[in-house]
Amino acid sequence: MKKVILLALAGMMMLTACKKTEMAPTPVKSNLSNQSNLSSMNGRAGVEDIYYDGQLFLMGINQFTSQSASSLLAHNKSINILYESDGFITVTNAIQGGGPGYNALWQEVDIVFNTGFTPHQFLSDNDILPASMGTNPEITLVPTNEIYRCNIIEHTKPQ
Repeated sequence: MKKVILLALAGMMMLTACKKTEMAPTPVKSNLSNQSNLSSMNGRAGVEDIYYDGQLFLMGINQFTSQSASSLLAHNKSINILYESDGFITVTNAIQGGGPGYNALWQEVDIVFNTGFTPHQFLSDNDILPASMGTNPEITLVPTNEIYRCNIIEHTKPQ
């Protein structure tokens, strides 16, 4: 019975995570190599590969309008993070079922590699945060005003 209730709750979360209310109809950056229709948020254009704790997932992603994003940033203190770096797969700090603190909202934080460091793929926020600290940090984290509603679609092949 407990499994049935958990499955029902997970299904409801996925359905609400796909809700497009107050979403911008603009395409989202995607790292998928097999895209057939980038001009539409329907289908694969709103899906991208994403790392969470070293595991690769597919995430459905829809960007909020700038007005909605501003309101969410001002009033919601439990927004998750999408760490972005050009040419690399996005890393997140939370997914459904990944533990406490999950929220279907994500803020984009850009990763900028500091001078003298070679850009590379991070696999977990557990690696990103230490790389941004210390007297000579490898990276600088730059929060953006972009907010997304996301949901994990499937776990992909182990890396």
